[in-house]
Amino acid sequence: GVEDNRSHMVWLEDDLAARSVADRVAFFRKHLGEGIADYGKQQDRIRRLEDTNRDGVADISTVFAGPFREIEEGTGAGVLAVGDDVYYTNIPRLWRLKDADGNGVADEQYALADGFGVRVAFRGHDMHGLTLGPDGRIYFSIGDRGYNVTTQEGKRLVRPDTGAVFRCERDGSNLEVFAYGLRNPQELAFDDYGNLFTGDNNSDSGDQARWVHVVEGSDTGWRMYFQYLPDRGPWNRERMWYAHQADDETTRVQPTYIVPPITNIADGPSGLAYYPGVGLPDRYNGHFFLADFRGSTSRSGVRSFGLEPHGATYKLTDEHWFIENLLVTDVDFGYDGKMYVTDWVDGWNGPGKGRIYAFTSPAQADAVREAKVADRVSLGFDAGETSELVSLLSHPDRRVRQGAQMALAHHDDVEPLTNLAVDRNSPRIARIHAIWGAWQMAIEKGGIDLHFADIFPRLAADDDPEIRAQALRVLGDLRDAGAVDALIRATQHGTPREQYFAAIALGRIGSENMMDGRERLDAFCDLLAKNNDADPVLRHAAVMGLTGCGTPALLLERIDHESAAVRLGAVLALRRHHAGEVAQFLHDADSRVVEEAARAIHDEPIAEALPFLAALIERPASEMSDLLLRRVINANYRLGGPSHAAAVARLIGDEAAPEGIKSEAVFALLHWHQPPTLDRVTNEFRPLPARSIDAASDAVRSLVPQLLVDEQHRRAAIELIARYRLTG
Repeated sequence: GVEDNRSHMVWLEDDLAARSVADRVAFFRKHLGEGIADYGKQQDRIRRLEDTNRDGVADISTVFAGPFREIEEGTGAGVLAVGDDVYYTNIPRLWRLKDADGNGVADEQYALADGFGVRVAFRGHDMHGLTLGPDGRIYFSIGDRGYNVTTQEGKRLVRPDTGAVFRCERDGSNLEVFAYGLRNPQELAFDDYGNLFTGDNNSDSGDQARWVHVVEGSDTGWRMYFQYLPDRGPWNRERMWYAHQADDETTRVQPTYIVPPITNIADGPSGLAYYPGVGLPDRYNGHFFLADFRGSTSRSGVRSFGLEPHGATYKLTDEHWFIENLLVTDVDFGYDGKMYVTDWVDGWNGPGKGRIYAFTSPAQADAVREAKVADRVSLGFDAGETSELVSLLSHPDRRVRQGAQMALAHHDDVEPLTNLAVDRNSPRIARIHAIWGAWQMAIEKGGIDLHFADIFPRLAADDDPEIRAQALRVLGDLRDAGAVDALIRATQHGTPREQYFAAIALGRIGSENMMDGRERLDAFCDLLAKNNDADPVLRHAAVMGLTGCGTPALLLERIDHESAAVRLGAVLALRRHHAGEVAQFLHDADSRVVEEAARAIHDEPIAEALPFLAALIERPASEMSDLLLRRVINANYRLGGPSHAAAVARLIGDEAAPEGIKSEAVFALLHWHQPPTLDRVTNEFRPLPARSIDAASDAVRSLVPQLLVDEQHRRAAIELIARYRLTG
């Protein structure tokens, strides 16, 4: 019951035009008529599998929830159990399910959010990735089928053209976009320090899949409409999928508004899990396990790798195949120390059967028994004594630690958590969970606890930079305005990781008045200048700070800053403000600043700044890059006046203009009076009204003679003569 528009290309423009789930259903009715009923025949459901006799084989299968088969629904692709609640992602909704009477079947079903899956896009680019965050919130993802969601508080979250990561409270409140610009992040995983990662699929155009550090507020660049350009447009031309500073050419053309991937790995990243700490040899502490689905058993399996710090982000270590020759779609760890994987069996189209395998490491049997993870989880944590729960924050298995953390966060007394957080003699991991527990308690109480605020100076002066970083993170998320001075100091003197969290925190807190705004902007500018674009995650954090604390007028004051990295940061912040002031950076001395301003104006788009971008066509073509020229031509084309047509015609006569650019200019003139609905640069649905052919006729008449004498362009000249019915 779920389509793939590669099988229905006649739908494509309707799909690219869709802005809501209702739009998608409407064009289904338009194209299918009564046949739309077929899309309600199949069903999605959740099965609960049990091994009641403990022989390692499931012997009971129960449909826990279903059927889900409304026309707009599917594919159901994410499930997460948290205590007595089961969360389920099935386009277009996030569900919370509960088995209140304990019979193995959900008898309570609540839709916590609705509006995901605006477009058909590709099958499998669904709503998935459910995981529990270090803050006790629910995190989940959607592929590039997009979203148009109204939150419980009435806020609209709209990006119908890209994939994203969301988070919300466990009751669905405070839903927000955590990151966007992803193509198909099928699974999410946190490491032991609360950093979020995903594997993102390639677009089958020579690009490679990406291992992405999912940082707050980040845009990683993918847009669904790129998929239908033969060369994927900016995605390939501007190397958006390359790792940062892969080579000089990448550094030159890659957009700086994106956070590029850590590396390119796998071909079909699907399932993803982080080792919880019990069941495998010590080598796998801190390792991820990524299901690499390549369509055939012989080429697929589970990859494993670790990460080590690299500035404010990470780099891969110990990458290798963990399981081979299995068409794996998902991987996870049970409380019994086993690894569980789902097997698609064969091919790209489901063969109508699937399998679940469990893998064990016999050498770890004693460690599994000693850890007693399954026993401790089955007992639950809510009834635990405070002292026992505090001791469990040092447990070798993260799921036990997090269960104890969540139970402590529900207590009335924050002191056991804060006492542990500042205890330098306690294990680092226990202290981190204590900080997170206090964070979670503050979220649930609706504000920072005074006792926690009092211990911040001690955490900020801790010997352990990770403890300092975690404290900065919490204070930013809780928007503690009393910590601003300490946060500014951290941007100036902290480690890259501390600088990252401090800048994000200041951006979230925002600015109460102009003087504070200028002081904070100076801190971000210093950070940008020192970083000098070396670390993209640190640059992103500084831009988030600039965006949160700076008005467009304040950002424009940086137009003459001596550092190109600072001017670039100002452009990126103005892009996020959607501010026309960004046009004033089109004349910067640094070409990357100019190009980033052009991207903001054209791609967002920022309509009031479009004439300033179009005016760059008067520059010699030799002074502009391919990515800039394409946007300048298209800006003139979209404005559509006689002067714009004349400027495009002059560009074709510029001997320094590359042939590919001249072809774009000829196309623009050929279609000046009947513009196609899809944008020439990005392929976005951006229709223009029909225009008078007279707007470009004089420009074409002056251009044709020189094209006719050039053998390479003679055919284009003949097409122009026919289109404009030129005589003489």
